Amino acid sequence: MIIPTLNEEANIAHVLARVPREIWRRGEVIVVDSSTDRTPDIARRFGARVIKVPRRGKGFALKVGAELATKDIIVFMDGDGQDPPEYIPLMIRALDFFDVVLCARHPAHPLGNFIHRIISYVSMNFVRLVFKNVGFHVRGDPLPGFRAMRKETWRRIIPKSNNFLFETEMNINIARLGLKVLEIPIPITPRGDSAARSKFLRSFNQQIELIAMPLKFRKFNLRAHCYFLSKALRCYIPCMRHD
Repeated sequence: MIIPTLNEEANIAHVLARVPREIWRRGEVIVVDSSTDRTPDIARRFGARVIKVPRRGKGFALKVGAELATKDIIVFMDGDGQDPPEYIPLMIRALDFFDVVLCARHPAHPLGNFIHRIISYVSMNFVRLVFKNVGFHVRGDPLPGFRAMRKETWRRIIPKSNNFLFETEMNINIARLGLKVLEIPIPITPRGDSAARSKFLRSFNQQIELIAMPLKFRKFNLRAHCYFLSKALRCYIPCMRHD
C-alpha cells in the first residue's frame, strides 16, 4: 500500500496502527513523504518504508511510490485518517473479479459523521453528475484516494497529472479503457485533526479544474463498467480498531 503524506504527524500514527496485520506481514507499507514535520519519523517507527521526495504533489508522490513498489497489487490510501485501512483485505480479494476497486465515501453509510454526510449529499452529488457524463458512474465520492489495482492495470492508466487532478485523470483513463470497477462504500468521517484540508473545501479555481477536465471528454462516449457493493452499506462493517 502507498500513502502520500504532507505534514500528517497528527494523523499518521492512527492510520498505520489500523493497517491489518496481514498487510504488514505479507505486503508492504510505503509512505511517500514531503513533510516538514515529524511524519516520516513516526511512520518509520511503525515499520513503514519511507520515501522522501523533493517536491510536493499528491500525484507525483503516488507515481513515485507505485514505481518503487515490489508487490503485484497496489493500494493507494490517504494519510489523513479518513480512509479506514480495515477495508484493504476486502479490496484485495475483489481484485480477483475487478480491474479497479474503489473505497468511496458514501453519505448513506451508517457509521458516517452526520454533519459531514449532510454536506456531502450536496457537494458529492454535483461532482458525481459530472463524471456520470463521461461514463464513470459511481454512487459515492467519485474521487476517492482509496483505491486498489494490479500493477498491470496501473501501467495502463497512469495519469500525467502530478497534483490534485490525479484521481480525475485516472477516472477518465479507466472509462476510456472500459475497465471493470467495484465501488465499496465507506463512512464519511472528518480528518483526524480538522476538516480544513478536505477535498470538498478546495479553492474555487481547483473546483473549476476538477469539473472542467472530465467535461472535455463528454463527446468521446467513454464508459467504465461500474458495480456497487450494496451490502457494504448495512452488512459489511469491518471491525475497526481505534487503539
